[in-house]
Amino acid sequence: MRKFDCVSIEYFREEELLLWKIKDTGMPNFCLQGLQEFREFCDWVKTYFSHPDRPLKFIVSGSEHLGIYNMGGDLSFFLDCIHSDNKERLLTYAHLCIDAIYNIYTSFGLSAITIALVEGNAYGGGFECALAHDFIIAEEQAQFCLPENKFNLFPGMGAHSLLTRKIDVVEADRLIRSSRTYKTRFLQSLGLVEKVIESGKPIKSLNDFVDKISEQFNFEYHHIQCKKMVNPLLKKELLEITNLWVKACMKIEAFDLRKMEILTKAQSRRVKVTAV
Repeated sequence: MRKFDCVSIEYFREEELLLWKIKDTGMPNFCLQGLQEFREFCDWVKTYFSHPDRPLKFIVSGSEHLGIYNMGGDLSFFLDCIHSDNKERLLTYAHLCIDAIYNIYTSFGLSAITIALVEGNAYGGGFECALAHDFIIAEEQAQFCLPENKFNLFPGMGAHSLLTRKIDVVEADRLIRSSRTYKTRFLQSLGLVEKVIESGKPIKSLNDFVDKISEQFNFEYHHIQCKKMVNPLLKKELLEITNLWVKACMKIEAFDLRKMEILTKAQSRRVKVTAV
């Protein structure tokens, strides 16, 4: 098995399951280096598991960071690009994010079901990453948020495309506009979280969920594919939206940049906000 700097990998052959986790090596967000390596990781997954001796039905994402699934975009990087008027650098970052999101959404080009195992907070791009999976299973204390509206931006890495394909358009609009933090049970009531898992026992809960899905894998996998055919999501749509996001970033004024700076400091301290 190949080793990566930013991602840890475990393959459970009997369960036909790949578990990848973001390593606890620094800030729990999507940095440029991590995104560049994730592109290599995606290519490796496609190649390695195309071999008939390596059966794969489930691809599961998680995090090694205690209490955090992912804090989303690299706000410090955004600020640097905006202050230096480096649109191309920000565009490179945004396109790498879409590469990652779309690879997850399409199960890395394999006949597998994707599952987000959310043990902690998923903010911004972290929430969007979770939404790209076929299923989200999350601990009850996990919290989800799209905070971009706090600094006069919108979530540009898939939230609009993914939410409007999963839930009512009005509810999707409310989540994107609110910038509030939501608990797992609330997202379960909307149909975004498939299962609330037992706190402190993520692997057992994951195995129980996978065992249940495995009983009717042929139905579940093809049912998911049908839903994606009925309401297809093309990578072009995601790229056009993230291009618009980059343009919006370059128009942020000083007052909103200051808000982003404040949130950047909060992100670095892994601040937990009160959920509703």
